[in-house]
Amino acid sequence: MIFQQRDNLDRVLFDIVFENSGALFADEGVAYFLAQMLNNRGSKNKNFTSILENNAISLKVSATRELITIHSTFLKQKQSLALRLIKELLSSPNLTQEAFDKTKVEVLAQSKRKNDDLDYVASKNLIKATFQPPMSYPIIPETIEFGLSQVKEHFYNHFIKENITFIVGGNFKDIDYDEFLQIFPSGSKKPIPFFIPQQNNITQYKPTTQAYIHFNAFFDVKKEDRYKAKVATFILGSGGFGSRMTDEIRVKEALAYSAYVRNHFTNHTTILKGYMQTKLQNEQKSISKIKDLFERFVKDGVTQEELQSTKQFLIGSEPLRYETLEDRLTHQFNEYYLGFPQGYLKQELELIKNLSLDQLNHFITSHKEILDLSFSVVKEKK
Repeated sequence: MIFQQRDNLDRVLFDIVFENSGALFADEGVAYFLAQMLNNRGSKNKNFTSILENNAISLKVSATRELITIHSTFLKQKQSLALRLIKELLSSPNLTQEAFDKTKVEVLAQSKRKNDDLDYVASKNLIKATFQPPMSYPIIPETIEFGLSQVKEHFYNHFIKENITFIVGGNFKDIDYDEFLQIFPSGSKKPIPFFIPQQNNITQYKPTTQAYIHFNAFFDVKKEDRYKAKVATFILGSGGFGSRMTDEIRVKEALAYSAYVRNHFTNHTTILKGYMQTKLQNEQKSISKIKDLFERFVKDGVTQEELQSTKQFLIGSEPLRYETLEDRLTHQFNEYYLGFPQGYLKQELELIKNLSLDQLNHFITSHKEILDLSFSVVKEKK
């Protein structure tokens, strides 16, 4: 699959997305480790990094639960060189024992730094407590219990023709995509596993003056109803000031400066997740308030005034989401990747515009599964 958008930028955006190659398709930490080896060690050419830097070519490799993406930006006059270097990285990656050992030190240091962030700890613990492996594994490994052979195996088994999508934008010359495809073998595209969270609570004790509270619940939303979920969750807690979470938790109760709820819809799970941070003595009260807020929301639905103001905001702000070339390409890819027809995310505005209060409240009251909230708390032990 290829997505292209031309404009008059002096730079070119060039991404290669390897689908079905992320953390869900590997032993714990292997996908992230491979991305870091490609990112930091480059190709077997010792001058690889200096050539990138001297020619202002940005080349980053990232891993999520589903994908590994090679993202590059460069000036249009550097296109030939940039594409040659990317081909070099993919055809002759520096997957040596020396590169593995250096990357191991870096990844363990990254993990240690991340675990100093108590929000990260609470979020990580929540996933671990509510999901089964491999979904429960943190993307950034905390221990390295695999070797170079497993990293190589993941590269050669998942960097295959069938997994590749190209995303290109800017003022670029024609690209011979077959030259890239020839680097990789053919293989079998593995299905994406789907995970449903189980209700479970977890607490970890750390020296802190605040309680960090993360929560989630399964949100069993059909693809064709996701626009309704967007409106409902905006009113519940993703709309900032004016949302129920902000009004109840911050304005009325003064329990937190920031509190939110968001939808997280992917190919591997559909959940509703939220966060707040409060004083240690307010932890239990805050959790009770969140539960009560959800119960009233599912029981009573929303008002016409809430629906109307949400429609105005979502419809009015949508053009801002297409301002940059990166935004437009991301939207285009997401439509394809999530299984929507091209142009759907703009058509969604018409669905939101025509959504009635009865339709929305029927949707909200029929999703009682979001009441099965799980909580992850990081706080200081009394």
